[in-house]
Amino acid sequence: MDERRRPGCTACGARTALARVSPIESIHELRTFECARCGQVDRYAVKAEPDSYWVLLRPHDRPAAA
Repeated sequence: MDERRRPGCTACGARTALARVSPIESIHELRTFECARCGQVDRYAVKAEPDSYWVLLRPHDRPAAA
């Protein structure tokens, strides 16, 4: 996977690895990235096109990092 498409971990900043891709709706994907360093799991809703936007999905029970 292209280095720019491997986001940094939201907990420790290390590069994450793509763990799985799941379809959501008809034009979006749910991409799950896992951090080997700290075990953090981050999920992004991505429009299934090159150079499209990414939206980080946060669990309701965990506040966003400042």
